[in-house]
Amino acid sequence: MTQKQKEILFGTLLGNANLQTYTGRKTWRARFSQGDLNKDYLFHLYSIFKSFVKTEPKSSLDKNNNKRWYFNTTVNPCLNEFAEFFYDKKKVLPSIEVINHYLTPLALCYWYMDNGIKKWNANAYYLCTDHLTLDDLKILRTVFKQKWDIDVNFHKKDFNYRLYIPVREANKFKELIYPMIDWEMKYKLD
Repeated sequence: MTQKQKEILFGTLLGNANLQTYTGRKTWRARFSQGDLNKDYLFHLYSIFKSFVKTEPKSSLDKNNNKRWYFNTTVNPCLNEFAEFFYDKKKVLPSIEVINHYLTPLALCYWYMDNGIKKWNANAYYLCTDHLTLDDLKILRTVFKQKWDIDVNFHKKDFNYRLYIPVREANKFKELIYPMIDWEMKYKLD
């Protein structure tokens, strides 16, 4: 796996992607999934990981009858490292050392494309972090400040928290990821 693929995988694992094992954590495959609106983005991801995939993306209906697109990689030993980072008994935030190494602007861009949204009534952004704890978000706040001098906060959504990039920090965030964002996903920033 190239460094670029590793960074993109890291970003998408912070988002919607996940790793699956059917061998008691001995081997893993990656699963990428997006709604019909983001079909082009999913095919973009497929083009990046195509060398690890045997079949083209497919569609299915979710429990609410919405169309989703997905593809799986083959089982590959290079995914074991990421499984160690992200999985205990459930999906977790990797260690601060791993985050500092892999959370590059490219990884952040793919995290946002995968699972970020613009606040509907302001020039501010969210990274959906529903699977993370408030303590995890405090770690990420420190990383954002140290790496990019971006102050982030948290907003409660139902029973979870989301990472919030406020208006005063939005331009820094946008300038950091905009050059790398896939053209189909620019609507998420504008």
